[in-house]
Amino acid sequence: MTTSTVHARTSPQADHRPGRYAWLTAISIAAATAANLGLYAVGRWTDATLLVDPGAGAPNHLVIPGDVAWKTAVPLAVGALVLALVARRSRRWVTVLTVAGVTLAAVSMPFVFMNAHDAVTGALLTSMHALTALAYVVIGTRAREAAAA
Repeated sequence: MTTSTVHARTSPQADHRPGRYAWLTAISIAAATAANLGLYAVGRWTDATLLVDPGAGAPNHLVIPGDVAWKTAVPLAVGALVLALVARRSRRWVTVLTVAGVTLAAVSMPFVFMNAHDAVTGALLTSMHALTALAYVVIGTRAREAAAA
């Protein structure tokens, strides 16, 4: 009878507890959503109109808390899911997708600012994009640490 040993290649930094990634992702999404809703509240307390002219859709769109919450949480959740799936195969692609996501957020910031009806609204919405990008970096960093080599 012959036996063979299977050697699996794993990263020395790899953390094979999927619950940890999910937990950090949930915390990051909740924190980013809460922070963005906090910025929204600041906008309500100041003289911000919270009106934007989106590239697609009707002009004079009033930003509401529901917009802020879902437009923070859903992209982060989808991005985290994609990163988790890619992390099973390649650390390099996790890095590429993390940089791509942050680049997308950075490119969108000037457009958000320019489409706002006033500077305060533009600054608040741009800050919300920056906070969401930061949360994505945290999620991407954790996915990269857990990724296969």
